[in-house]
Amino acid sequence: MDEEGVEEYRTFRPFTRDSLFNIERRIAEEHAAKEAHKLKEAGDSDDSEDEIEEPSHHEPDPKPNPKLEAGRKLPPSMEEGASKFVGRPIEDLDEYYHNQKTFCVIGRDKTIYRFNATNALFILSPFNPIRRVALYILVHPLFSVVVMLTIIVNCVFMTMTEGPEEYVEQIFTGIYTFEASTKILARGIILTPFTYLRDPWNWLDFFVISIAYLTMWIKVLGNLSALRTFRVLRALKTVAVIPGLKTIVGALLEAVRRLRDVMILTVFVLSIFALVGMQLYSGGLRQKCVMNWTIELGPNITDEEWLAFVNDTDHWWKEGDDYIVCGNGSGAGGCKENFTCLPDLGDNPNFGYTSFDNFGWALLCAFRLMTQDAWESLYKLVLRAEGSAHAMYFVLVILLGSFYLVNLILAIVAMSYDEQQKQDAADAADEAAERMEEEERREILSQMTKSPSDASFKSDQYNSDKAEDKERVSLTSDQSGGSHLHPNSKKRGSVSLPGSPFAYRRSSKGSQFSWKKKPSGRATDRQPLVYQTLESLPLPFADDSAAVTPSSEDLCNFPFHKNAPNGRRYSFASQTRRHWPDARPPSRRSSFASNVSRNSRTSRYSVHSPLDPLKKESKMDTLFNFTRKGSQRVPDVVVDKPRLDRDNDSVSSLGSGCVGDKQKMSPTNTFLCPSPTAANVDIKDVMVLKDLIDHASGHRRSFMSVVSVQPEAVRDKLMNYLCLWNCSPNFKKLQYFVSLFIMDAFVDLFITLCIVVNTGFMALDHWDMNEELKRVSEFANLLFTGIFAAEAFLKILALSPINYFKDNWNVFDSFIVLLSLMELMLEALPGLSVLRAFRLLRVFKLAKSWPTLNMLIAIVGRTMGALGNLTIVLGIVVFIFAVMGQQLFRDSYQRYNNDSDIGGGMPRWNFDDFLHSFMIIFRVLCGEWIESMWGCMRVAGYSCVPFFLLTMVIGNLVVLNLFLALLLSSFGAESLQRSEADDEPNKLAEAVDRFKRFGAWVKVKIIVCLKVKLRRKTKRPVIALSPSSSRPELNGKEALADGQTVVDAEKGLDLPDGEKLPRRSSEGSMNKDSKSMLGSEASSSASSLSESEKDIKVEADGEPEINEVDIVYVKEPDDCLCKVCTRKFKCLTTIEESKTGQLWWKFRCFMFRVTEHKYFETFIITMILASSSALALEDEYLSERPILKAILMYLDKCFTAIFILEMLVKWVAFGFKTYFTDAWCWLDFIIVSLSIVLLAAESFNLGDLGAIKALRTLRALRPLRAVSRWEGMRVVVNALIKAIPSIFNVLLVCLVFWLIFGIMGVQLFAGKFHKCVDENNERLNISIVDHRNQCESQNYTWTNSKINFDNVINAYLALFQVATYKGWIDIMNDAIDSRQPNQQPLYEDNRYMYMYFVLFIIFGSFFTLNLFIGVIIDNFNQQKKKQGGSLEMFMTDDQKKYYMAMKRMQSKSPQKSIPKPKLWIAGVIFEVTTNQMFDIGIMVVILLNMITMMIEHEGMIPEIDEALKYINIVFIAIFTLECVLKIIGLRQFYFKIPWNVFDFVVVILSILALSLAGFFENFFVSPTLLRVIRVFRVGRVLRLVKSAKGIRTLLFSLAVSLPALFNIGLLLALVMFIYAIMGMNFFMKAEEEYGLDDAFNFKTFFRSFILLFQMCTSAGWDGVLNGLIARCKPNESCAEYTIATMYLVTYLVISFLVVVNMYIAVILENFSQATEDVQQGLTPDDFDMYYEKWEKYDPDATQYIPLDMLSDFVDFLEEPLQLQKPNHFMLVKLDIPICEGDMCFCRDILDALTKNFLGTTETPDIPQQTEAETEYVVVSSTLKRQKEHYAAKIIQKAYRTFRRKKHGSEDEYEDNDEDCVDNGDAETVVVETTSSHASDTTEQQKTVELHADSDIVA
Repeated sequence: MDEEGVEEYRTFRPFTRDSLFNIERRIAEEHAAKEAHKLKEAGDSDDSEDEIEEPSHHEPDPKPNPKLEAGRKLPPSMEEGASKFVGRPIEDLDEYYHNQKTFCVIGRDKTIYRFNATNALFILSPFNPIRRVALYILVHPLFSVVVMLTIIVNCVFMTMTEGPEEYVEQIFTGIYTFEASTKILARGIILTPFTYLRDPWNWLDFFVISIAYLTMWIKVLGNLSALRTFRVLRALKTVAVIPGLKTIVGALLEAVRRLRDVMILTVFVLSIFALVGMQLYSGGLRQKCVMNWTIELGPNITDEEWLAFVNDTDHWWKEGDDYIVCGNGSGAGGCKENFTCLPDLGDNPNFGYTSFDNFGWALLCAFRLMTQDAWESLYKLVLRAEGSAHAMYFVLVILLGSFYLVNLILAIVAMSYDEQQKQDAADAADEAAERMEEEERREILSQMTKSPSDASFKSDQYNSDKAEDKERVSLTSDQSGGSHLHPNSKKRGSVSLPGSPFAYRRSSKGSQFSWKKKPSGRATDRQPLVYQTLESLPLPFADDSAAVTPSSEDLCNFPFHKNAPNGRRYSFASQTRRHWPDARPPSRRSSFASNVSRNSRTSRYSVHSPLDPLKKESKMDTLFNFTRKGSQRVPDVVVDKPRLDRDNDSVSSLGSGCVGDKQKMSPTNTFLCPSPTAANVDIKDVMVLKDLIDHASGHRRSFMSVVSVQPEAVRDKLMNYLCLWNCSPNFKKLQYFVSLFIMDAFVDLFITLCIVVNTGFMALDHWDMNEELKRVSEFANLLFTGIFAAEAFLKILALSPINYFKDNWNVFDSFIVLLSLMELMLEALPGLSVLRAFRLLRVFKLAKSWPTLNMLIAIVGRTMGALGNLTIVLGIVVFIFAVMGQQLFRDSYQRYNNDSDIGGGMPRWNFDDFLHSFMIIFRVLCGEWIESMWGCMRVAGYSCVPFFLLTMVIGNLVVLNLFLALLLSSFGAESLQRSEADDEPNKLAEAVDRFKRFGAWVKVKIIVCLKVKLRRKTKRPVIALSPSSSRPELNGKEALADGQTVVDAEKGLDLPDGEKLPRRSSEGSMNKDSKSMLGSEASSSASSLSESEKDIKVEADGEPEINEVDIVYVKEPDDCLCKVCTRKFKCLTTIEESKTGQLWWKFRCFMFRVTEHKYFETFIITMILASSSALALEDEYLSERPILKAILMYLDKCFTAIFILEMLVKWVAFGFKTYFTDAWCWLDFIIVSLSIVLLAAESFNLGDLGAIKALRTLRALRPLRAVSRWEGMRVVVNALIKAIPSIFNVLLVCLVFWLIFGIMGVQLFAGKFHKCVDENNERLNISIVDHRNQCESQNYTWTNSKINFDNVINAYLALFQVATYKGWIDIMNDAIDSRQPNQQPLYEDNRYMYMYFVLFIIFGSFFTLNLFIGVIIDNFNQQKKKQGGSLEMFMTDDQKKYYMAMKRMQSKSPQKSIPKPKLWIAGVIFEVTTNQMFDIGIMVVILLNMITMMIEHEGMIPEIDEALKYINIVFIAIFTLECVLKIIGLRQFYFKIPWNVFDFVVVILSILALSLAGFFENFFVSPTLLRVIRVFRVGRVLRLVKSAKGIRTLLFSLAVSLPALFNIGLLLALVMFIYAIMGMNFFMKAEEEYGLDDAFNFKTFFRSFILLFQMCTSAGWDGVLNGLIARCKPNESCAEYTIATMYLVTYLVISFLVVVNMYIAVILENFSQATEDVQQGLTPDDFDMYYEKWEKYDPDATQYIPLDMLSDFVDFLEEPLQLQKPNHFMLVKLDIPICEGDMCFCRDILDALTKNFLGTTETPDIPQQTEAETEYVVVSSTLKRQKEHYAAKIIQKAYRTFRRKKHGSEDEYEDNDEDCVDNGDAETVVVETTSSHASDTTEQQKTVELHADSDIVA
């Protein structure tokens, strides 16, 4: 027993001197073995050459067990017994380290620490008492807690404005020094693994401490505040201490690693844009409007006077603080009267920081455009200076840079996070499963020890325990392929044997997710005959080398009953002994106890039975439960076990030998099958089994009941009286009646209505509310508080507290009721008005009955959980940057504040204290960095640039995108379904349903009455239709053969069934109710209907309806009259059949053919576009052009006439019904009707009426008609229409969320934004004016801000500006300065109001606005599932073909390589130009050229200018030479390569520009043209991309996205077009103030358009709004305010929130598709590479190479297709066909390599060859050839043996024989077999022994 007790804890052995000696011995042995191996290898290399290379069978390199990594918790299976060894050094747990000098220590919290066993600091051995103490301290949990607290306290000190005292800093430094020295003493410094500096987190500490001492001791350094700033990084140490943070930081670091390619691409693209900008706009922004000097100085002045006048800033035109930029080009901003525009004056705008004058500034501008920060101001400056045509530059930068690159970053961060999350989920699941397993095992053991037959079990308990432990240990393999204890056992397991029952391999693919609930599929009432007892058999285990496989017959005939009841042990030590590496024999005794314990674990009656349908299957069951279709019998092959482990594959994915359902299977071990005949099972076995199982589970039951009986009585009494209220029967009755009332659906409806009305009353609150309304509001509040309190009380009464509080909603309700009651009681107390804000939470009660809101709250809740860690990371990032900014720039700001010469006054956004630093960093996170940076640069110079850029990239682009990624991952179809599939039925829906049922009941009654009356009048024969008649369905109605439609009787429509009617009346009048769609299927079925009656034309067209996109027309028009008409009035039929009727029918058919003609649509589209263009011409200047006005008027009448004619033609052709049941036709009809009304109004001279003018504006909708006729656009609109419901839902939810913040804003800021201003609109100081009365008495103006919180509507507008970050700074400033109503604001009097805005931005903007992206992406994915393709719903058929072509670029066949020219000199040139080195040289020249272009800048000194000119000539010469050489070398083939054509064009243009430079200058042609030509040279840099694979993937995803992006762009353009025309009509006369000026306004179409383009990213819309409502007086209602707000908000929602987000969704989708292609399969690039390499081996493109070159060829390829040498056996395995003449075909090799890479046997998607190519004769294959060689050897060997025996002369053949025996006896070939488990296709390599007498060949 003692021996076994020691054995039990043999996992943990104290680390002693003996242990160290053993490690050293093992290291020496291993070293010696390696030396011996080397010698042997050297000897082997002298062997004969003709011997075929053997495949190497070396073990895969062992890896550390990831479960036993340092820093991880002990696995649950090892936790037992660990407590004895806490804080004591023990031998390393991971076998991987058994021959390395390491030991472990386990902390109190079961964390594993690993240390090096060498001497620390060269003096402290592992047994040194000092080191032991240090170890103990280090692993104690309190140690890290103390360090953590110190860091937090230190961080708090760092935020203080006044730095702490010197001694405080010293205390902190002391603590950190103690921490570091403890770690160094325990671990050692750096030389060996697991020492102090080997951990990157410790580098940070070491660095911080070193700097602290440096600044303390070396006073010369001054108090290096810059270095001290690094102390902030201590905050990062928290990451190392909190476990959850490591994963988030892991995801971030992974994202940063992956961002490498995107960053390179971004810098590359930005550089190109910067160079283009530099060439075009260098110096352009310094043009100013100067007063006309002739007015002041007269015409005759000297140059000096003129220069002095022009450079005097007083003579420049200024608005506000800025000088106006102007231009002399067409469309540029002009100057006002008496001012002239002159170049190169003064500084650049924005303190000189905005310009394209040199590469640095240009790059900054490009980056600013990419991040869309205040880009509208740059856009305006450039367009004012250069002209509106330059908007194209910005369109490109915004579309490519901003939309594409920024969202690529989002896509990558999202993917990294997603993978990290999946990894974490898998780990957590494993951990949980392992813990459960362990608990179950312990529970079973406890049952065993408590059972009456103790004696028979006890002696075996430890044994079984250990056996299981060992079993578990031996197979628990991970990626490492190592087990807990013995990873290196070099035994192979047999497939057809059962694995150890406890073999569970956590990280293997097969079992990773097996903890999830799976439908059991077994009947609970039937017990399988051959049950778990199979485990009791004396079977060897799968990981046993000496095992013999029993047949299934043997298994089933084994007499169980002989041994089972005796509890006798089976000891198989002899059979299953293992040879452990360190010679410790395990006792593998399969004891009866352990068998019963295993069985009882899964026994039928046990709590955790696998047959229990309510319980998840245990890990074991799922692990071995892999019946599936087509499982094959397992062949008797030997598995290479280490290989198995390495491939990360679970035992469960090997094929099972049993076919059939799970009931036939042994549930715990599917390797064992019952015999096909049931007769072999003896019934006695079954009885014995039953007894045993009942015995085990019965004892469990009794044990459980004993436990639960005792405490019941007392607890129950308390429970009954206090919580359940089970008192008297009368009370029960009362409860019943109350619940009948309160739980009724109508009461729920009433409560919901109360919530809505209550919300309405809260929203009524506004500034200057009259007393009456106030009283009503107060009363309403009391009333609703009463109603909600009553509801809560009655529900508690009805449900009893315990049930009531089980529901979270009820808890929420009661909380709100309590708060409301508190508020009423404490009303008198001042300062508690804050409690009123809690009333707003009532709005959330709506979520109970509103699924979308519920889902959204759930998403926010779920995300909050996941956000916990991320928020901490975000907090740390913000904190670090804020403190860093404070430390770096605070002194500069203070100097700036105190020194009136340089500045004077502290800027509002500063780094003076922590709050302001925090707000600046938060603002940068919101994407606004440039303005804060300018402010900082004015104060502190250029050091601000790297600080702000770093904050922007890390904070905004990475961390904030992680936020968004998290949100998108919580969002998704499953979350929508989750809320819908809630258990609780929706009471509200029930109430509404009752109303519906009542309505339906009334309707049915009325219909029945009518029916009875009608039936009396007409008795008609009824033809019954058999329900099974399989006729084509039309619009959901069945179509009879004669085209008549019969409405399904279930539809409840009153129509005589299936009556024979003539063609004219093929539609019933009632059918109008049953609207339906006519899809393409219906139309095809309609047209294919047979015409059974010859004398009557039969037409089955159903009704063309709103098919969202398609109007499907048939070959003939509809009938003129409906069925009812012809039935009632027989005379109509005669008219129809008369001559007139026939003519009318022919006329209709003619019109129908006209409308169906392809030119008809083309003509109409042309007219629509022409009329839209005419609308665009009606601008402000129309009145000055009378002729144009007259032409447009007549054109308008013509267009109207044409459209009326079109409508009439369609009416005649289709009939009213078809026309008016189509949505697009309705649109046409409305627009035409508007035109008719306008024409009529004009003819009656009513054209100037306001209503008519408003109608004129609606003509702008005409372009919408183009949508239905333009396929590309219609497809996008269709997708959008499908998304509208979900978008609308999210919009509503946003409004509800914002309503809460809006009402809160009204409570906080109503009436507080008023201020007193002077005549210049400047706010007066509080010292002059303190309040409103003072202001008015001094004749100043008391005014309100335009954007304010005076009522909920205004609050919505203000919040919309804050959420889009436009104009929010002014709103915040007003809020921060506000005091009380009617008091003058004071600078930063209310600074903590910043928090309101921060919270709103987090919840109102980060969450809700980003939900739009979530919804749209989600909608895409659903559409995609329906479409079955990726983005095909955005593409027309032609575009789909292009898309497929892009995706199938691999359909290349080998190119014939360009032949070498015959001429000797040309041949030499050919060799040179086709050499890779030549290309690299040219690349270097291109880069140098780019650098010289970067050196150029505005205002260069003439010398540099001259030098650059010559350098430029040199470059042009080099490129021209390259071009000429290539043309000589490649001849006509030069122009077949696109890059060469591009180069050629650039060279020609460069030469032209150079030669014509002087010519251009003489003729005053703008030098911009020259610059543009030079820009083309930048394009050559794109050639670099060819060599970077990652970047190519990114560009490939862009290329694939282009068609869809083009269509979405078209839609955006259409929206902009319509809004431009509407804007022109509404705001033509708007004042040129704020965001509007002479270049940006609504006066002409083009200006409106460029203004709207700026606003489609929401940029600058606040300024435009202010300009449009400039005329409105504050506190007065005005129409312009309403129109402008509606116009801008709708435009922003449509363009910014919907269309632009569609763009984002397409990019994300395509990128994930592209990366998936790269990760999962081969990209087109790989195929290109293959063919490029092929050309070298097959210069004539014959498509064949000789077999003997095959090995070299596959070695010559690049990854992933490459097979490195030695590759002989790999090629044999691939079984590549060999054609005549021992040649291999190109596609065959590619096919084999592709299959090998993908690990699949199916042929991948390589397009098939044409007939001509496939005609080749396969004579053999590599595998067959190998077999032939092998067979030949065996024959030779046999023949030699025969000869030897015959002649007895052995000498002759001896040598040869030995070789042959070696080869013949054990030649091994690696054969690949794949088997799929679940959906995973996984690989195992089986090593098959090929013996001469083996019946398996390869």
